[in-house]
Amino acid sequence: MNNNNFGPLEIGNVGIAVNKMQAYLNMMQERGFIKTKLVEDGKYGETTANAVREWQAYSGLSIDGKINLTTWNSLVNKLRELNIITNVPVYSRSYYLTQGNQGLDVFKMQEYLNEIAAKNNCLRPIPLDGTFGPRTTTMVQQYQYLYDLIIDGTIGKNTWDSIINERNAL
Repeated sequence: MNNNNFGPLEIGNVGIAVNKMQAYLNMMQERGFIKTKLVEDGKYGETTANAVREWQAYSGLSIDGKINLTTWNSLVNKLRELNIITNVPVYSRSYYLTQGNQGLDVFKMQEYLNEIAAKNNCLRPIPLDGTFGPRTTTMVQQYQYLYDLIIDGTIGKNTWDSIINERNAL
């Protein structure tokens, strides 16, 4: 997969992926890597874009204020490097990923679930296509069952955090 298959998170986007990335950027701000403190409201505005630009500069990435695969990976891998356990609340109960969603956020969750499946024989890998279809729903339900989460087949706050934490513990 290359960065062009899924549009980046950018100004105008709203949802759980934006909310979580804002929280991750705030964790980097608290550690002095960037200056901008964000409101974790799940709305990708100019302030979020500025924080992303600061992160991209810190990480030596191309600076465009958008969260593409490279920027996403640099943030989540920094969480892993710092051994940060994420338990990030979400601004809105309506921020979740569910069947029918498409994009970078779905692709990354599929990728992380597959990384977890490689170490857990109870889970079977799914296609990395950025589309939250029936196979992704089934994988999420199996994951939720195995990790004692509410089994609803959606990726909300608790499932998102659990997936990130499990992946980062590998």
